[in-house]
Amino acid sequence: MGPGTIHSARMQNFVTYRLSRLYILARAIIHLPTMRILPSLSYALLCLAVYQPAAAATAEDITLSSTSRPTSSAGTAGAAREVAALRAAEQRRAKAVSSRDVATLRDLISRDYYHVETRGRARTKTEFLQLLTRDEYEFRSYEIDDSEIRMLDNGQAALVTGRFRAAAQGADGPRELRGRYVRMWVLGPEGWRNTMQQTTEIRPLAIQRDLRTQH
Repeated sequence: MGPGTIHSARMQNFVTYRLSRLYILARAIIHLPTMRILPSLSYALLCLAVYQPAAAATAEDITLSSTSRPTSSAGTAGAAREVAALRAAEQRRAKAVSSRDVATLRDLISRDYYHVETRGRARTKTEFLQLLTRDEYEFRSYEIDDSEIRMLDNGQAALVTGRFRAAAQGADGPRELRGRYVRMWVLGPEGWRNTMQQTTEIRPLAIQRDLRTQH
């Protein structure tokens, strides 16, 4: 077993450990007051980024935003192909949520999917899909404003962060919603599958601050 193989195994074990800690933290987040959700989630993301070996950073840990341009190396080209496939999966997911396409979502979401809503409620895959089929809660639109993809575990997993906006029809009437999200995806034999999502609503004051920043 050469040094490269040992290093790869160590990296895989490390990333697996970090992902498991993120999953555990996601379960804990739902018990926190609303104002403490973002700091806790930020800590989880920081934990994922702590160990970045300089010699392997380019090949093993690549971050591409919606406006990034990959380099021409073979490793990065392969990662860029997976990023493109993952972006397509993200768009399919957004369109399926908007149209309540349960069949597509069932295909894109993993069996052990874990969903944390903007108000802190946690749902399983079955509970999330059941929610979308109910007439008392319906998305009229769901669009991704921007996103950033961080490839992990030699391209076998990815952490996607971004902002979304949606229009929903609930029991209390129509509602406009903007928020930030974190989604975990894992690459399997059948392609990318969404394993976890955490969303946080952007309150009106934060929206105004974001608009001022953009201008």
